Amino acid sequence: MDSKTIYAFLHEHFLFNYLTDEELGQIMPLFKPIILEKGEVLYRTGFPGRNFFLIVSGQIILQDDDQNSSVIHTKGHFGEQAIFKEGLRNETAQALEKSTILAINKRGFLAILAAYPSIKSRISGMKISDTIIQNHEFPWISSDETVRFVDRKHINVFYTQLMLPLVFLILTGIGAFLLDLNLGLFLPITFLIFCLWSIWLWLDWRNDFYLVTSERVAWVEKVIWLHDQRREVPLQSILSVNISTNQIQRLFGYGDVIVRTYTGNIPMRNTAHPKMLLDLISEVQEISKTRAQRIETADINQTIRTRLGLSGNSTSPETDPEFIDLEMEGGPQLTETITPLQEFINLFRARYELNGVINYRKHIFVLFRNSWWLLMALAGLGVSFFARLVGLLTYPTLPVIIILFTVNLAALGYVFADWANDRFQITDKHIIDLDRKPFGRETKRSALLENVLSLDCKRENIIQRLFDFGTVAINVGDIQLDFEHVAHPITVQNEIFERYNNAVKQKELEDAHRRRDDMVEFLAAYHEESTDDTPGPESDDS
Repeated sequence: MDSKTIYAFLHEHFLFNYLTDEELGQIMPLFKPIILEKGEVLYRTGFPGRNFFLIVSGQIILQDDDQNSSVIHTKGHFGEQAIFKEGLRNETAQALEKSTILAINKRGFLAILAAYPSIKSRISGMKISDTIIQNHEFPWISSDETVRFVDRKHINVFYTQLMLPLVFLILTGIGAFLLDLNLGLFLPITFLIFCLWSIWLWLDWRNDFYLVTSERVAWVEKVIWLHDQRREVPLQSILSVNISTNQIQRLFGYGDVIVRTYTGNIPMRNTAHPKMLLDLISEVQEISKTRAQRIETADINQTIRTRLGLSGNSTSPETDPEFIDLEMEGGPQLTETITPLQEFINLFRARYELNGVINYRKHIFVLFRNSWWLLMALAGLGVSFFARLVGLLTYPTLPVIIILFTVNLAALGYVFADWANDRFQITDKHIIDLDRKPFGRETKRSALLENVLSLDCKRENIIQRLFDFGTVAINVGDIQLDFEHVAHPITVQNEIFERYNNAVKQKELEDAHRRRDDMVEFLAAYHEESTDDTPGPESDDS
């Protein structure tokens, strides 16, 4: 690994990218490259902490004696904790694949931190992020998705919000004194309200997160008992990322990060580490593009070697499978069949899957909200019917009760059919909003999954939080599809994102294969022309 490569890597790394060329040139000689083969151990538990490491390529797993492990990916760093604590390593570092890392010794590392305090601040920010990840669960993150950074709002936001209960405490104390109230009883109650209010504000501050992962940027906002929302945007849909600050924010080192997409802005207000957030969003976007290009290049190289009959890993004709599944256009297709009983049960399900299509309905609470008065009327008619039979009532007559009972059942059937006919669907390629009125108009709105620009999940009040339902808003170009009042909206949002990811990757794969095939055919034609051994016309000697 030459000096130019080391310089380029440090110049792009979020810990050092704000340094000038001269400053990078000064610290670059302190880093030494190390190449680890797959399975090779860098250090073991109990070793002295003498070095700080940056991963140029590959993956390193850190595992302690209790089998707790974490994986550090490309452009990640590790090893600083033992240096700061001046102790021994409490984990073993091992390469999961062939990896290239840069190492700097303790003396050089501490010298860099002393010369550039912002680097130490960024390392501290990453440590806070790791602590949040360890102490909080994000179940909507998929298993193959890596959380790169988690940030909170700056602590000043909590202090600012705390001013309101403090003013309340002061004003009520002054009021109680002026009105000559029983201070021994009144003040403890007021102070208890102040404490509970402050704790609620603190929990509210702790529950708001800004996340950068290998697939998306997300904002998670929770207001206890009142509001629950997650807004996210795939990396492919981000147009730009900007920082906006006012004088107070600049004074204390925090600010607003504005993520701009095709459908508008996602504001991440009062982030504690705005510059880190911006740099890491740019970094994961670049890593995602580089990874896709590397996979595509390797695929093209292997296809060219196979097409031209060159040596390499390829499947010989003798080892080809005897039977090959064909994807047929038209014609009969095998589909999943269900019994009438299963179809009847599906009418009452808020979510079910059939033939690869995920179907959602509105939460059962919505059905109850629209029909509770009909249910009460039905119960009243039932009581009236039996009271009429035993002679407790003389009016209405039994025929009238039966007619009202029939009308009521018909109305309940209509409300149920209206609820059951409103469906939201996710296929492999589309998202669909179906709205059909019984005996009325049917509306179908759909959009390609690959065109999804952002997702917004909301649970707007305590009822929705209590029964766990809400709205998932899907921004697709100039339109928005709303999955309204669906059960478990966070899970729905996650399933949409997973299907979106699969659709985008499939489209990228198809485009890559098309480009690869065009290139391979061109090279094959060139190769055949250049190796043509057809002899030219012979001339006779006279």
